Order: sequence, then C-alpha cells, then structure tokens
Amino acid sequence: MKKILYIMLLGVMAACTVKTNESDNANTDSQKSGTEEVATTAGKTIVYNVYLKPEDMTDEYLPEFYADFDRDAFVEAMFEAVYHNRAEVTDMEGNPMTIEDIKTREIEDPNYSREKLAGIQFTEEWTFDPKTISMSKKVKKMLIGYEVVEDSMIVALRPGFMFHFK
Repeated sequence: MKKILYIMLLGVMAACTVKTNESDNANTDSQKSGTEEVATTAGKTIVYNVYLKPEDMTDEYLPEFYADFDRDAFVEAMFEAVYHNRAEVTDMEGNPMTIEDIKTREIEDPNYSREKLAGIQFTEEWTFDPKTISMSKKVKKMLIGYEVVEDSMIVALRPGFMFHFK
C-alpha cells in the first residue's frame, strides 16, 4: 500500500467551540463537577462528506480504502428503508419526500441511479469523554449525494434525499 496518508477536509465544522458557561451546561457540555471532568460536546454539530467509492477513478491505491466496505449492500439497505416506509426522508430544504418522489427520480433521471450514488454528507453531534477517553457520535441527518464526473474524477456530489435520525 502506498505510504501516503490521504487527508481530505470535505466538511464544514459548525459551532466547534466548547461551551464553558455554567448556564449552558444542560446538554453535557464541557464542565467540571468539583475536580471531576464530564463528557464534552464539541458544539452543536459537525457536517462532513464521506465518499462511498473512490473519488479519483484512476488512483490505483484508493480502492484499498474501500476493500472492507460493501457499498452495494449499504445503498440497497438505504433504499429498502425508504421503500418500506421505515425512514423519514426529505429534500435538502426539509420538505418531505414520498416513496413515489424517490422512485420517479430514480427511474426517470439517469443522474439519480443507484450506481451513481457516491457520497454521504453527515450531520452529527460528537461527544468526547476525557475521563474514559471515549468518543461517541450521534448521526442527526444523512444527505446522500450522486456523482458528477469529469475526467475520471468525482468533482461534485448532486444532492439526493436526506435521512433524519431520532
């Protein structure tokens, strides 16, 4: 494997400062109880993109990063959840989408075929516990994106629909 670390800053970090005001600590924000530290929520949310397949189709080493990921099974599971009415989905603006809306888009527009589903934009809340040196992430929303390809590279992700998690 190529000895290069691929680091891509794809997302936007929102509200990344830790609150220290005692009156704002109701949601496990950074605080001390006596001398004991408790879990720290690093802001309200972080938003970032994850590619579901190599973004540079000519890079021979990128497929190694996806070797243990079954993209097809993941995509099928998402659509099964939608088509069996087990998932709350909206467009980017938060307008509800029906099963028929998604089926019509998938069938009639080749830009929205499952084969072109290439990325996800996650909106998450991260919590770090300095006492146990553990971290948890809660996914709030997941926007799926479809590839826009130029010269064998995914240059953009076309927004599809957004899953909302409770």
